[in-house]
Amino acid sequence: MARIITGVEINRQGIQAVEISVPLKKQVQLLRYIEEPIEGDGLSPDGLSLFFAEHGLSKEEVVTAVPGDLLITREISVPFRERGKIEKILPYEMEPLVPFPIDELDLAYRILRQEQGKSELLVYALPKSVLDRRTQLFEAAEVPLRMLSVSSLSAANTLLQTGIIPQDGEGLHLHVTSDFSILSLYRQGKLTHFTRIQWSDRNYFEKIQEITGLEGPILAERLAAATQAEAAEIEEPLGDVTAKLSGQIQRSLQPLLLSPPGRLPNALYVTGAAPGLHLLTPFLAAQLSKQVEIPNPLQQLEHNLAPGQACQGVHAPLGMALMQGGRDAIACAYRKKKSSFAARLVESKRQLRYAVFIGVFLLVGLLADFYVGIQAKEYQVRRIQQEMRSLFQETFPNEKNVVNELEQMKLLVKEIEKQNEIFENVFGEKPSPLEILKEITERIPNEIQLVINNFSLDDRSVRFVGWTDSFNSVNRIEQELRKSPLLATVKVSNAKVGKSKEQVNFQMTITFES
Repeated sequence: MARIITGVEINRQGIQAVEISVPLKKQVQLLRYIEEPIEGDGLSPDGLSLFFAEHGLSKEEVVTAVPGDLLITREISVPFRERGKIEKILPYEMEPLVPFPIDELDLAYRILRQEQGKSELLVYALPKSVLDRRTQLFEAAEVPLRMLSVSSLSAANTLLQTGIIPQDGEGLHLHVTSDFSILSLYRQGKLTHFTRIQWSDRNYFEKIQEITGLEGPILAERLAAATQAEAAEIEEPLGDVTAKLSGQIQRSLQPLLLSPPGRLPNALYVTGAAPGLHLLTPFLAAQLSKQVEIPNPLQQLEHNLAPGQACQGVHAPLGMALMQGGRDAIACAYRKKKSSFAARLVESKRQLRYAVFIGVFLLVGLLADFYVGIQAKEYQVRRIQQEMRSLFQETFPNEKNVVNELEQMKLLVKEIEKQNEIFENVFGEKPSPLEILKEITERIPNEIQLVINNFSLDDRSVRFVGWTDSFNSVNRIEQELRKSPLLATVKVSNAKVGKSKEQVNFQMTITFES
């Protein structure tokens, strides 16, 4: 059964979403691509919830991304190969390399190389506050998130996974947003350069509006269907805007020309969601002396989209969905929640072998636990038997021939009970000290204040010294106690007014039936 994964990209222009189907063996299929403009300053939780409801988008496995303007990338080496050890030591290795407190960052990493007990890592760090805002938006919209990524890296993942940038080759990637652009370089599928460029598509699109006199949605439709002659008419006045972008790209790449291998790819791939982005390509090609193109991943994927449907905004959400589907060349997933065990079983043979290994490991663990439990219980039984023998010998020291402590103790206790019954029938049952105290407590009226300063009890009598509020209370206590059939005599002595004039001190002696 195929999994349905939904990738969602949110920016100032609008919201884009893709749904892909990830079957067990067949090629990934792109089911839908949906985009809508956002009105106002941003997308609200109600707007996001409505977007999912109106288009019937699957919430089974949803992944989204955040902008990459605050992303920090570092390449480090750690003396471990095990992921558990890597994750423990990673914050300490990164702390001196980042301009933020390490506890304010979320970290993700990709293993570049492993050899001789060490690992070379590419680490991605993002402020938690950036991820928190995006997470809270989806939580408020009641859309469960499986994973958070970075928009520009997600777009690059699409280019790498569809073979547009060969994983054994190299390519330049420019991801354009409404607030900034990200320029990155990939060699052998490895990110080797990542920088933020101030140029954004907002001023670019505003310039096109100024040239054409058309507004947003209408202009977007006209640009998508523009003829070559119409495009050429718009392109000429855009020279100054694109020259600014070209200058920033060239300045960003200059340090790379001074370091080995000292050369740059001949192709620049541009991704983004702004209408009219394709008008950039001839200018950048001329000014940078490179092949510049907006790639179409639909040519490499099975899909049901209508011919000619715009695809320039599909890269980032498609890359997110591919990451969740197990096709992740970038490995920059944050706060990733694990899929169900059943879904993990069908993802690959490797994971199936892993699941079998885990099952065998658990079975061995259960058998070992069972064996250890049996040994522990046998030890506990022996210890209890020893305690029973010690208790038996202490209770019945005259018994020498001990075979079964429990059964012999039961028989001896029954003999003692029979002797007590004979004694009680002849002499009558004698009340216990606890029964005497209970009787005295229940006989004294609750409303009388009584404080006992000294108290003694033996097998024949109770004596106590205390005080109460009046002589009348002393008389009532004495009268109530004399009514008890368990008490033989009740005698009050030394009753007198205390120093405070509000207390009557007295002594009481009580004897009971022997």
